Amino acid sequence: MPPNLTGYYRFVSQENMDNYLRALDINVVLRKLVCLLKPDKEIIHTGDHMIIRTITSLRDYVMDFDLGVQFEEDLGPVDGRKCQTTVSWEGDQLVCEQLGEKRNRGWRHWLEGDQLHLVRRGPVQLAKSQSQRVGGGGGHSVGAHGSEPALQFPSTFSQTSSPALRGQPPLHTNIRLQRLKVKLKS
Repeated sequence: MPPNLTGYYRFVSQENMDNYLRALDINVVLRKLVCLLKPDKEIIHTGDHMIIRTITSLRDYVMDFDLGVQFEEDLGPVDGRKCQTTVSWEGDQLVCEQLGEKRNRGWRHWLEGDQLHLVRRGPVQLAKSQSQRVGGGGGHSVGAHGSEPALQFPSTFSQTSSPALRGQPPLHTNIRLQRLKVKLKS
């Protein structure tokens, strides 16, 4: 059974991002800007549905998809392209294949302890990044696998393309509120 990736992940490091973006023909100004960003990730994983929100100081990027189902992904905020994207599991790794103008494009996510790893694949270059899970809730099921406990989400994202999630605070805000409640009880 694949792991549940639900959680908030704080950026730790990245390698080879400039070369990866160059291979995608991203202009030098945007490449330099992207390399300065330290994106966090917020993931909600419910059964075969996932929402992955990449959070930066400039702009958030939201992927809202069903596993194994191809969809049109608008990469306009990233590189101005659109592609046909499919995300599925290969063992314990979440694998994305992006079919479009650039061949061999996609990524892999996997967990090692509380470290979320991401390898981006471009035409001839790889870029790696790592993020650390923040707060609790890691690896818990959200009730999709029968006997495992269901994790309740009182709120999720504040700004998202998913109408069901609009107007709600981000998951990391809930983690901060939960910690504050624990401190107040102590």
